[in-house]
Amino acid sequence: MQINTRKPIFVVILLLLINFVVASLMSNHVYYNLELYIYEQYNDYLLEVKQETHKLFEHSASSQWQKNTTILANKFDGQCHIISRADSKLDDYVKSYLLQPQAKFGFVDMDNATIYYPLNDEFTVELGPVVFSTWLTFLSDWFSWLTAILLNAILAFFYLSHIESKRKKLSDAIINLPFNFDEQKSDVYHHIQQLALHIGELQQDNESRLLLQRDLLHGVAHEFRSPMARIQFALDMLEESPENEQGQLRKSMHTSLDDLDKLVKELLYYARLKDSESALSYRKVSLAELCKSAIEQVSPFYHEINFELNELSFDAVDITADENLIKRMIVNLLRNAGRFATSTCRISLYFTEHEVTLVIEDDGVGIPPGKISRIFEPFTRLDPSRSRDSGGCGLGLAIVDSIVKKHHGVIEVVNGKLAGACFRVSLPLIDRSEIAR
Repeated sequence: MQINTRKPIFVVILLLLINFVVASLMSNHVYYNLELYIYEQYNDYLLEVKQETHKLFEHSASSQWQKNTTILANKFDGQCHIISRADSKLDDYVKSYLLQPQAKFGFVDMDNATIYYPLNDEFTVELGPVVFSTWLTFLSDWFSWLTAILLNAILAFFYLSHIESKRKKLSDAIINLPFNFDEQKSDVYHHIQQLALHIGELQQDNESRLLLQRDLLHGVAHEFRSPMARIQFALDMLEESPENEQGQLRKSMHTSLDDLDKLVKELLYYARLKDSESALSYRKVSLAELCKSAIEQVSPFYHEINFELNELSFDAVDITADENLIKRMIVNLLRNAGRFATSTCRISLYFTEHEVTLVIEDDGVGIPPGKISRIFEPFTRLDPSRSRDSGGCGLGLAIVDSIVKKHHGVIEVVNGKLAGACFRVSLPLIDRSEIAR
């Protein structure tokens, strides 16, 4: 991703330009007038100090002069001395002005902020420099910095207000999305993280669906070939065969059509199971009763197989699950076991505090080498020569795997007590209505 650096540079240049223009305007129109006003105030203050000096020394004796200078120094926070008019340190300009008649009330040297008051022809009081300190002088000294701080604070306020407005709009837009956010945290950045995770999950789900559709298309194309070929063969033979054989050919076509119908129904059922948004109907069900019902449904198709229930392990085991799906899972596992068993198919049930385990095993020849890793994939069949009938379309165990995952369980092939295949299904004993999607 390429980062656009033009916008930040433009913002910095604009900020500097605004500071320069405002500083120039403030200096010409505000700072100059402020300095002028402070200078006038300072002059007035110095005149007031001169009046105070005149009042203090006007009728005072020479013995009080030194005491008066101390009073003035403390009052106006400056230095106050009695100096000789002939002192070389005294400015010639001050000496000449003190000789004039109007200087008998004192003289203010504005340039040095110093008060001179003549005591007699020989001595003069020097008070200064007199400090003039108000909030205006502080403002004048720090005018440039205060102006820059205030201006940039205002710009920062409007910028942050603009960012907050955008953040609020973004937050409102995210909150209005059809997605359940964590109500305990209202921070938009936390919501964005949740949204990113949700989008990632959706992306993975979409990829899984695309893979599923691709596999189903390949599987459907393969599975449709056999019944379609039988129908085509029967149609070709129907016109040329004698009348007494036509009934058998029609029966073959109907059987093939029934196989196609079953295949389509199984595909639709499997597709609904793989849909992550499909809702389940959770309720309390007895796993023992479901096993018995499944045996009653499957056993008529396999008369020579003995379906056993491990009664001792069925101590009132109830689970919260979708009854129809769990029964379909057990029926599919029993059909798979009955198809490959020699004489016995056994069902056992065990449970702990956290999960229930269903074990279905048979005494058949077991799963051929190399098939265990792919046995739960769609359209995966065991060796046809090992089965008693052709039944199914290769989706039985794939449907079982989807049902188990829908209930957040685990199915695996393990070593059982009998010689054949052994499937172990573990389901968590929790209220799944809390985690249902």
